[in-house]
Amino acid sequence: MTETELPLSVQYLLIALQLVALAVFLYFVWPLVKKEDWKAKFIDNKTARSILIVFILIMTFVWGIGAFFDTFFPVEVLR
Repeated sequence: MTETELPLSVQYLLIALQLVALAVFLYFVWPLVKKEDWKAKFIDNKTARSILIVFILIMTFVWGIGAFFDTFFPVEVLR
């Protein structure tokens, strides 16, 4: 069964459940995020800044490779 075979009410219920889970997660995490000194931890620290730059480059590369293959080698639907 795919998500298109589910009744519309169940789809809305699952979306609402995900939004409630996100709200609860943010409720618990936000005080911890707010009291951190993010600039000193990630921007002023040269090692952490380098790791962030490499992470962003890797994510961009992976996204680009995915977009390339989606564009030039699309998934064929067999019928």
